[in-house]
Amino acid sequence: MEKTWIRFLLPDDEYKRRNMLVYFAEAAILQLIAMIVLLVTSRLKPSLIDSEIALLCLLFGTIAYIWIRYILSGMEFAEIMTEKAYRREKKQVMVKSLTYFLVFNGLILLYYALGKMSESLIEGLIVSSAGALLLFVTNFISLRRSYQKNRELID
Repeated sequence: MEKTWIRFLLPDDEYKRRNMLVYFAEAAILQLIAMIVLLVTSRLKPSLIDSEIALLCLLFGTIAYIWIRYILSGMEFAEIMTEKAYRREKKQVMVKSLTYFLVFNGLILLYYALGKMSESLIEGLIVSSAGALLLFVTNFISLRRSYQKNRELID
């Protein structure tokens, strides 16, 4: 593996590592362009957007870009080649998402019952349910893209 301080963020697989480095580089360039645009617009109209909010949006946007590119790349599930393996992995994705849903909704209910939760019960359940849905959707999309890509490589 390359001697870099970001190696803990990179997978061990050479192909995945190379692609992730490309995604990081693309995100850095897009972030640089966005920062230049924000700098120019702040000179023209200073009260357009708060600087802390802009920086948080840039950070979130950079992370989201890398994450979305990784999901859509179809390289997460490299071993899924057959329909049988695809169905088995799809069941595992559903089980993982359902487990996440049950555990975190259970924890929210427990915190609410113990009186340690300052937000309403509905808000907590919505956030944990949205997390479970996001987990399912991203894993399912990644699985589907990986399966399609692997099938194209076989054919």
